[in-house]
Amino acid sequence: MDFGDNAHATNDPVYEPYGQVQAHPVRMPGAARAAQILSWSFGALGIVLSVIAGIYGTAELCGVLIAGFLPAFFLALFAFGYTVNGNGLRIAAIVGASLQMLWGVSGTMQKVPPGFLGTLVGLTIVILLCRNSSESWFKRPH
Repeated sequence: MDFGDNAHATNDPVYEPYGQVQAHPVRMPGAARAAQILSWSFGALGIVLSVIAGIYGTAELCGVLIAGFLPAFFLALFAFGYTVNGNGLRIAAIVGASLQMLWGVSGTMQKVPPGFLGTLVGLTIVILLCRNSSESWFKRPH
């Protein structure tokens, strides 16, 4: 039977000739991709808000934004290595996202950015990177 080019368009395991399942993923799973995009987006939000505060606001507001989004900046940098680095980067990103959660809780209590949004983003990234599909992606042979 010929299923055409879309035979493996789902998240099913990728098959090699003769029906053998590959031992490692060849495409970044959706959970890891979502964590990557979320890291980039939240880091970019922090940069944009800090620049706007630096131009139109006070130096104090700019400093508060930079300090509040500091873990997000590191997460955005880590996200560039999702395609080439191993499990150590995944663990570093989980630690960074955990710090982002703590920064968010602190910001919520003090009523400063990123506040509750930082907590939600950090928690989401931790959950996405702890999934089995993400773990197998980062543990694949390079």
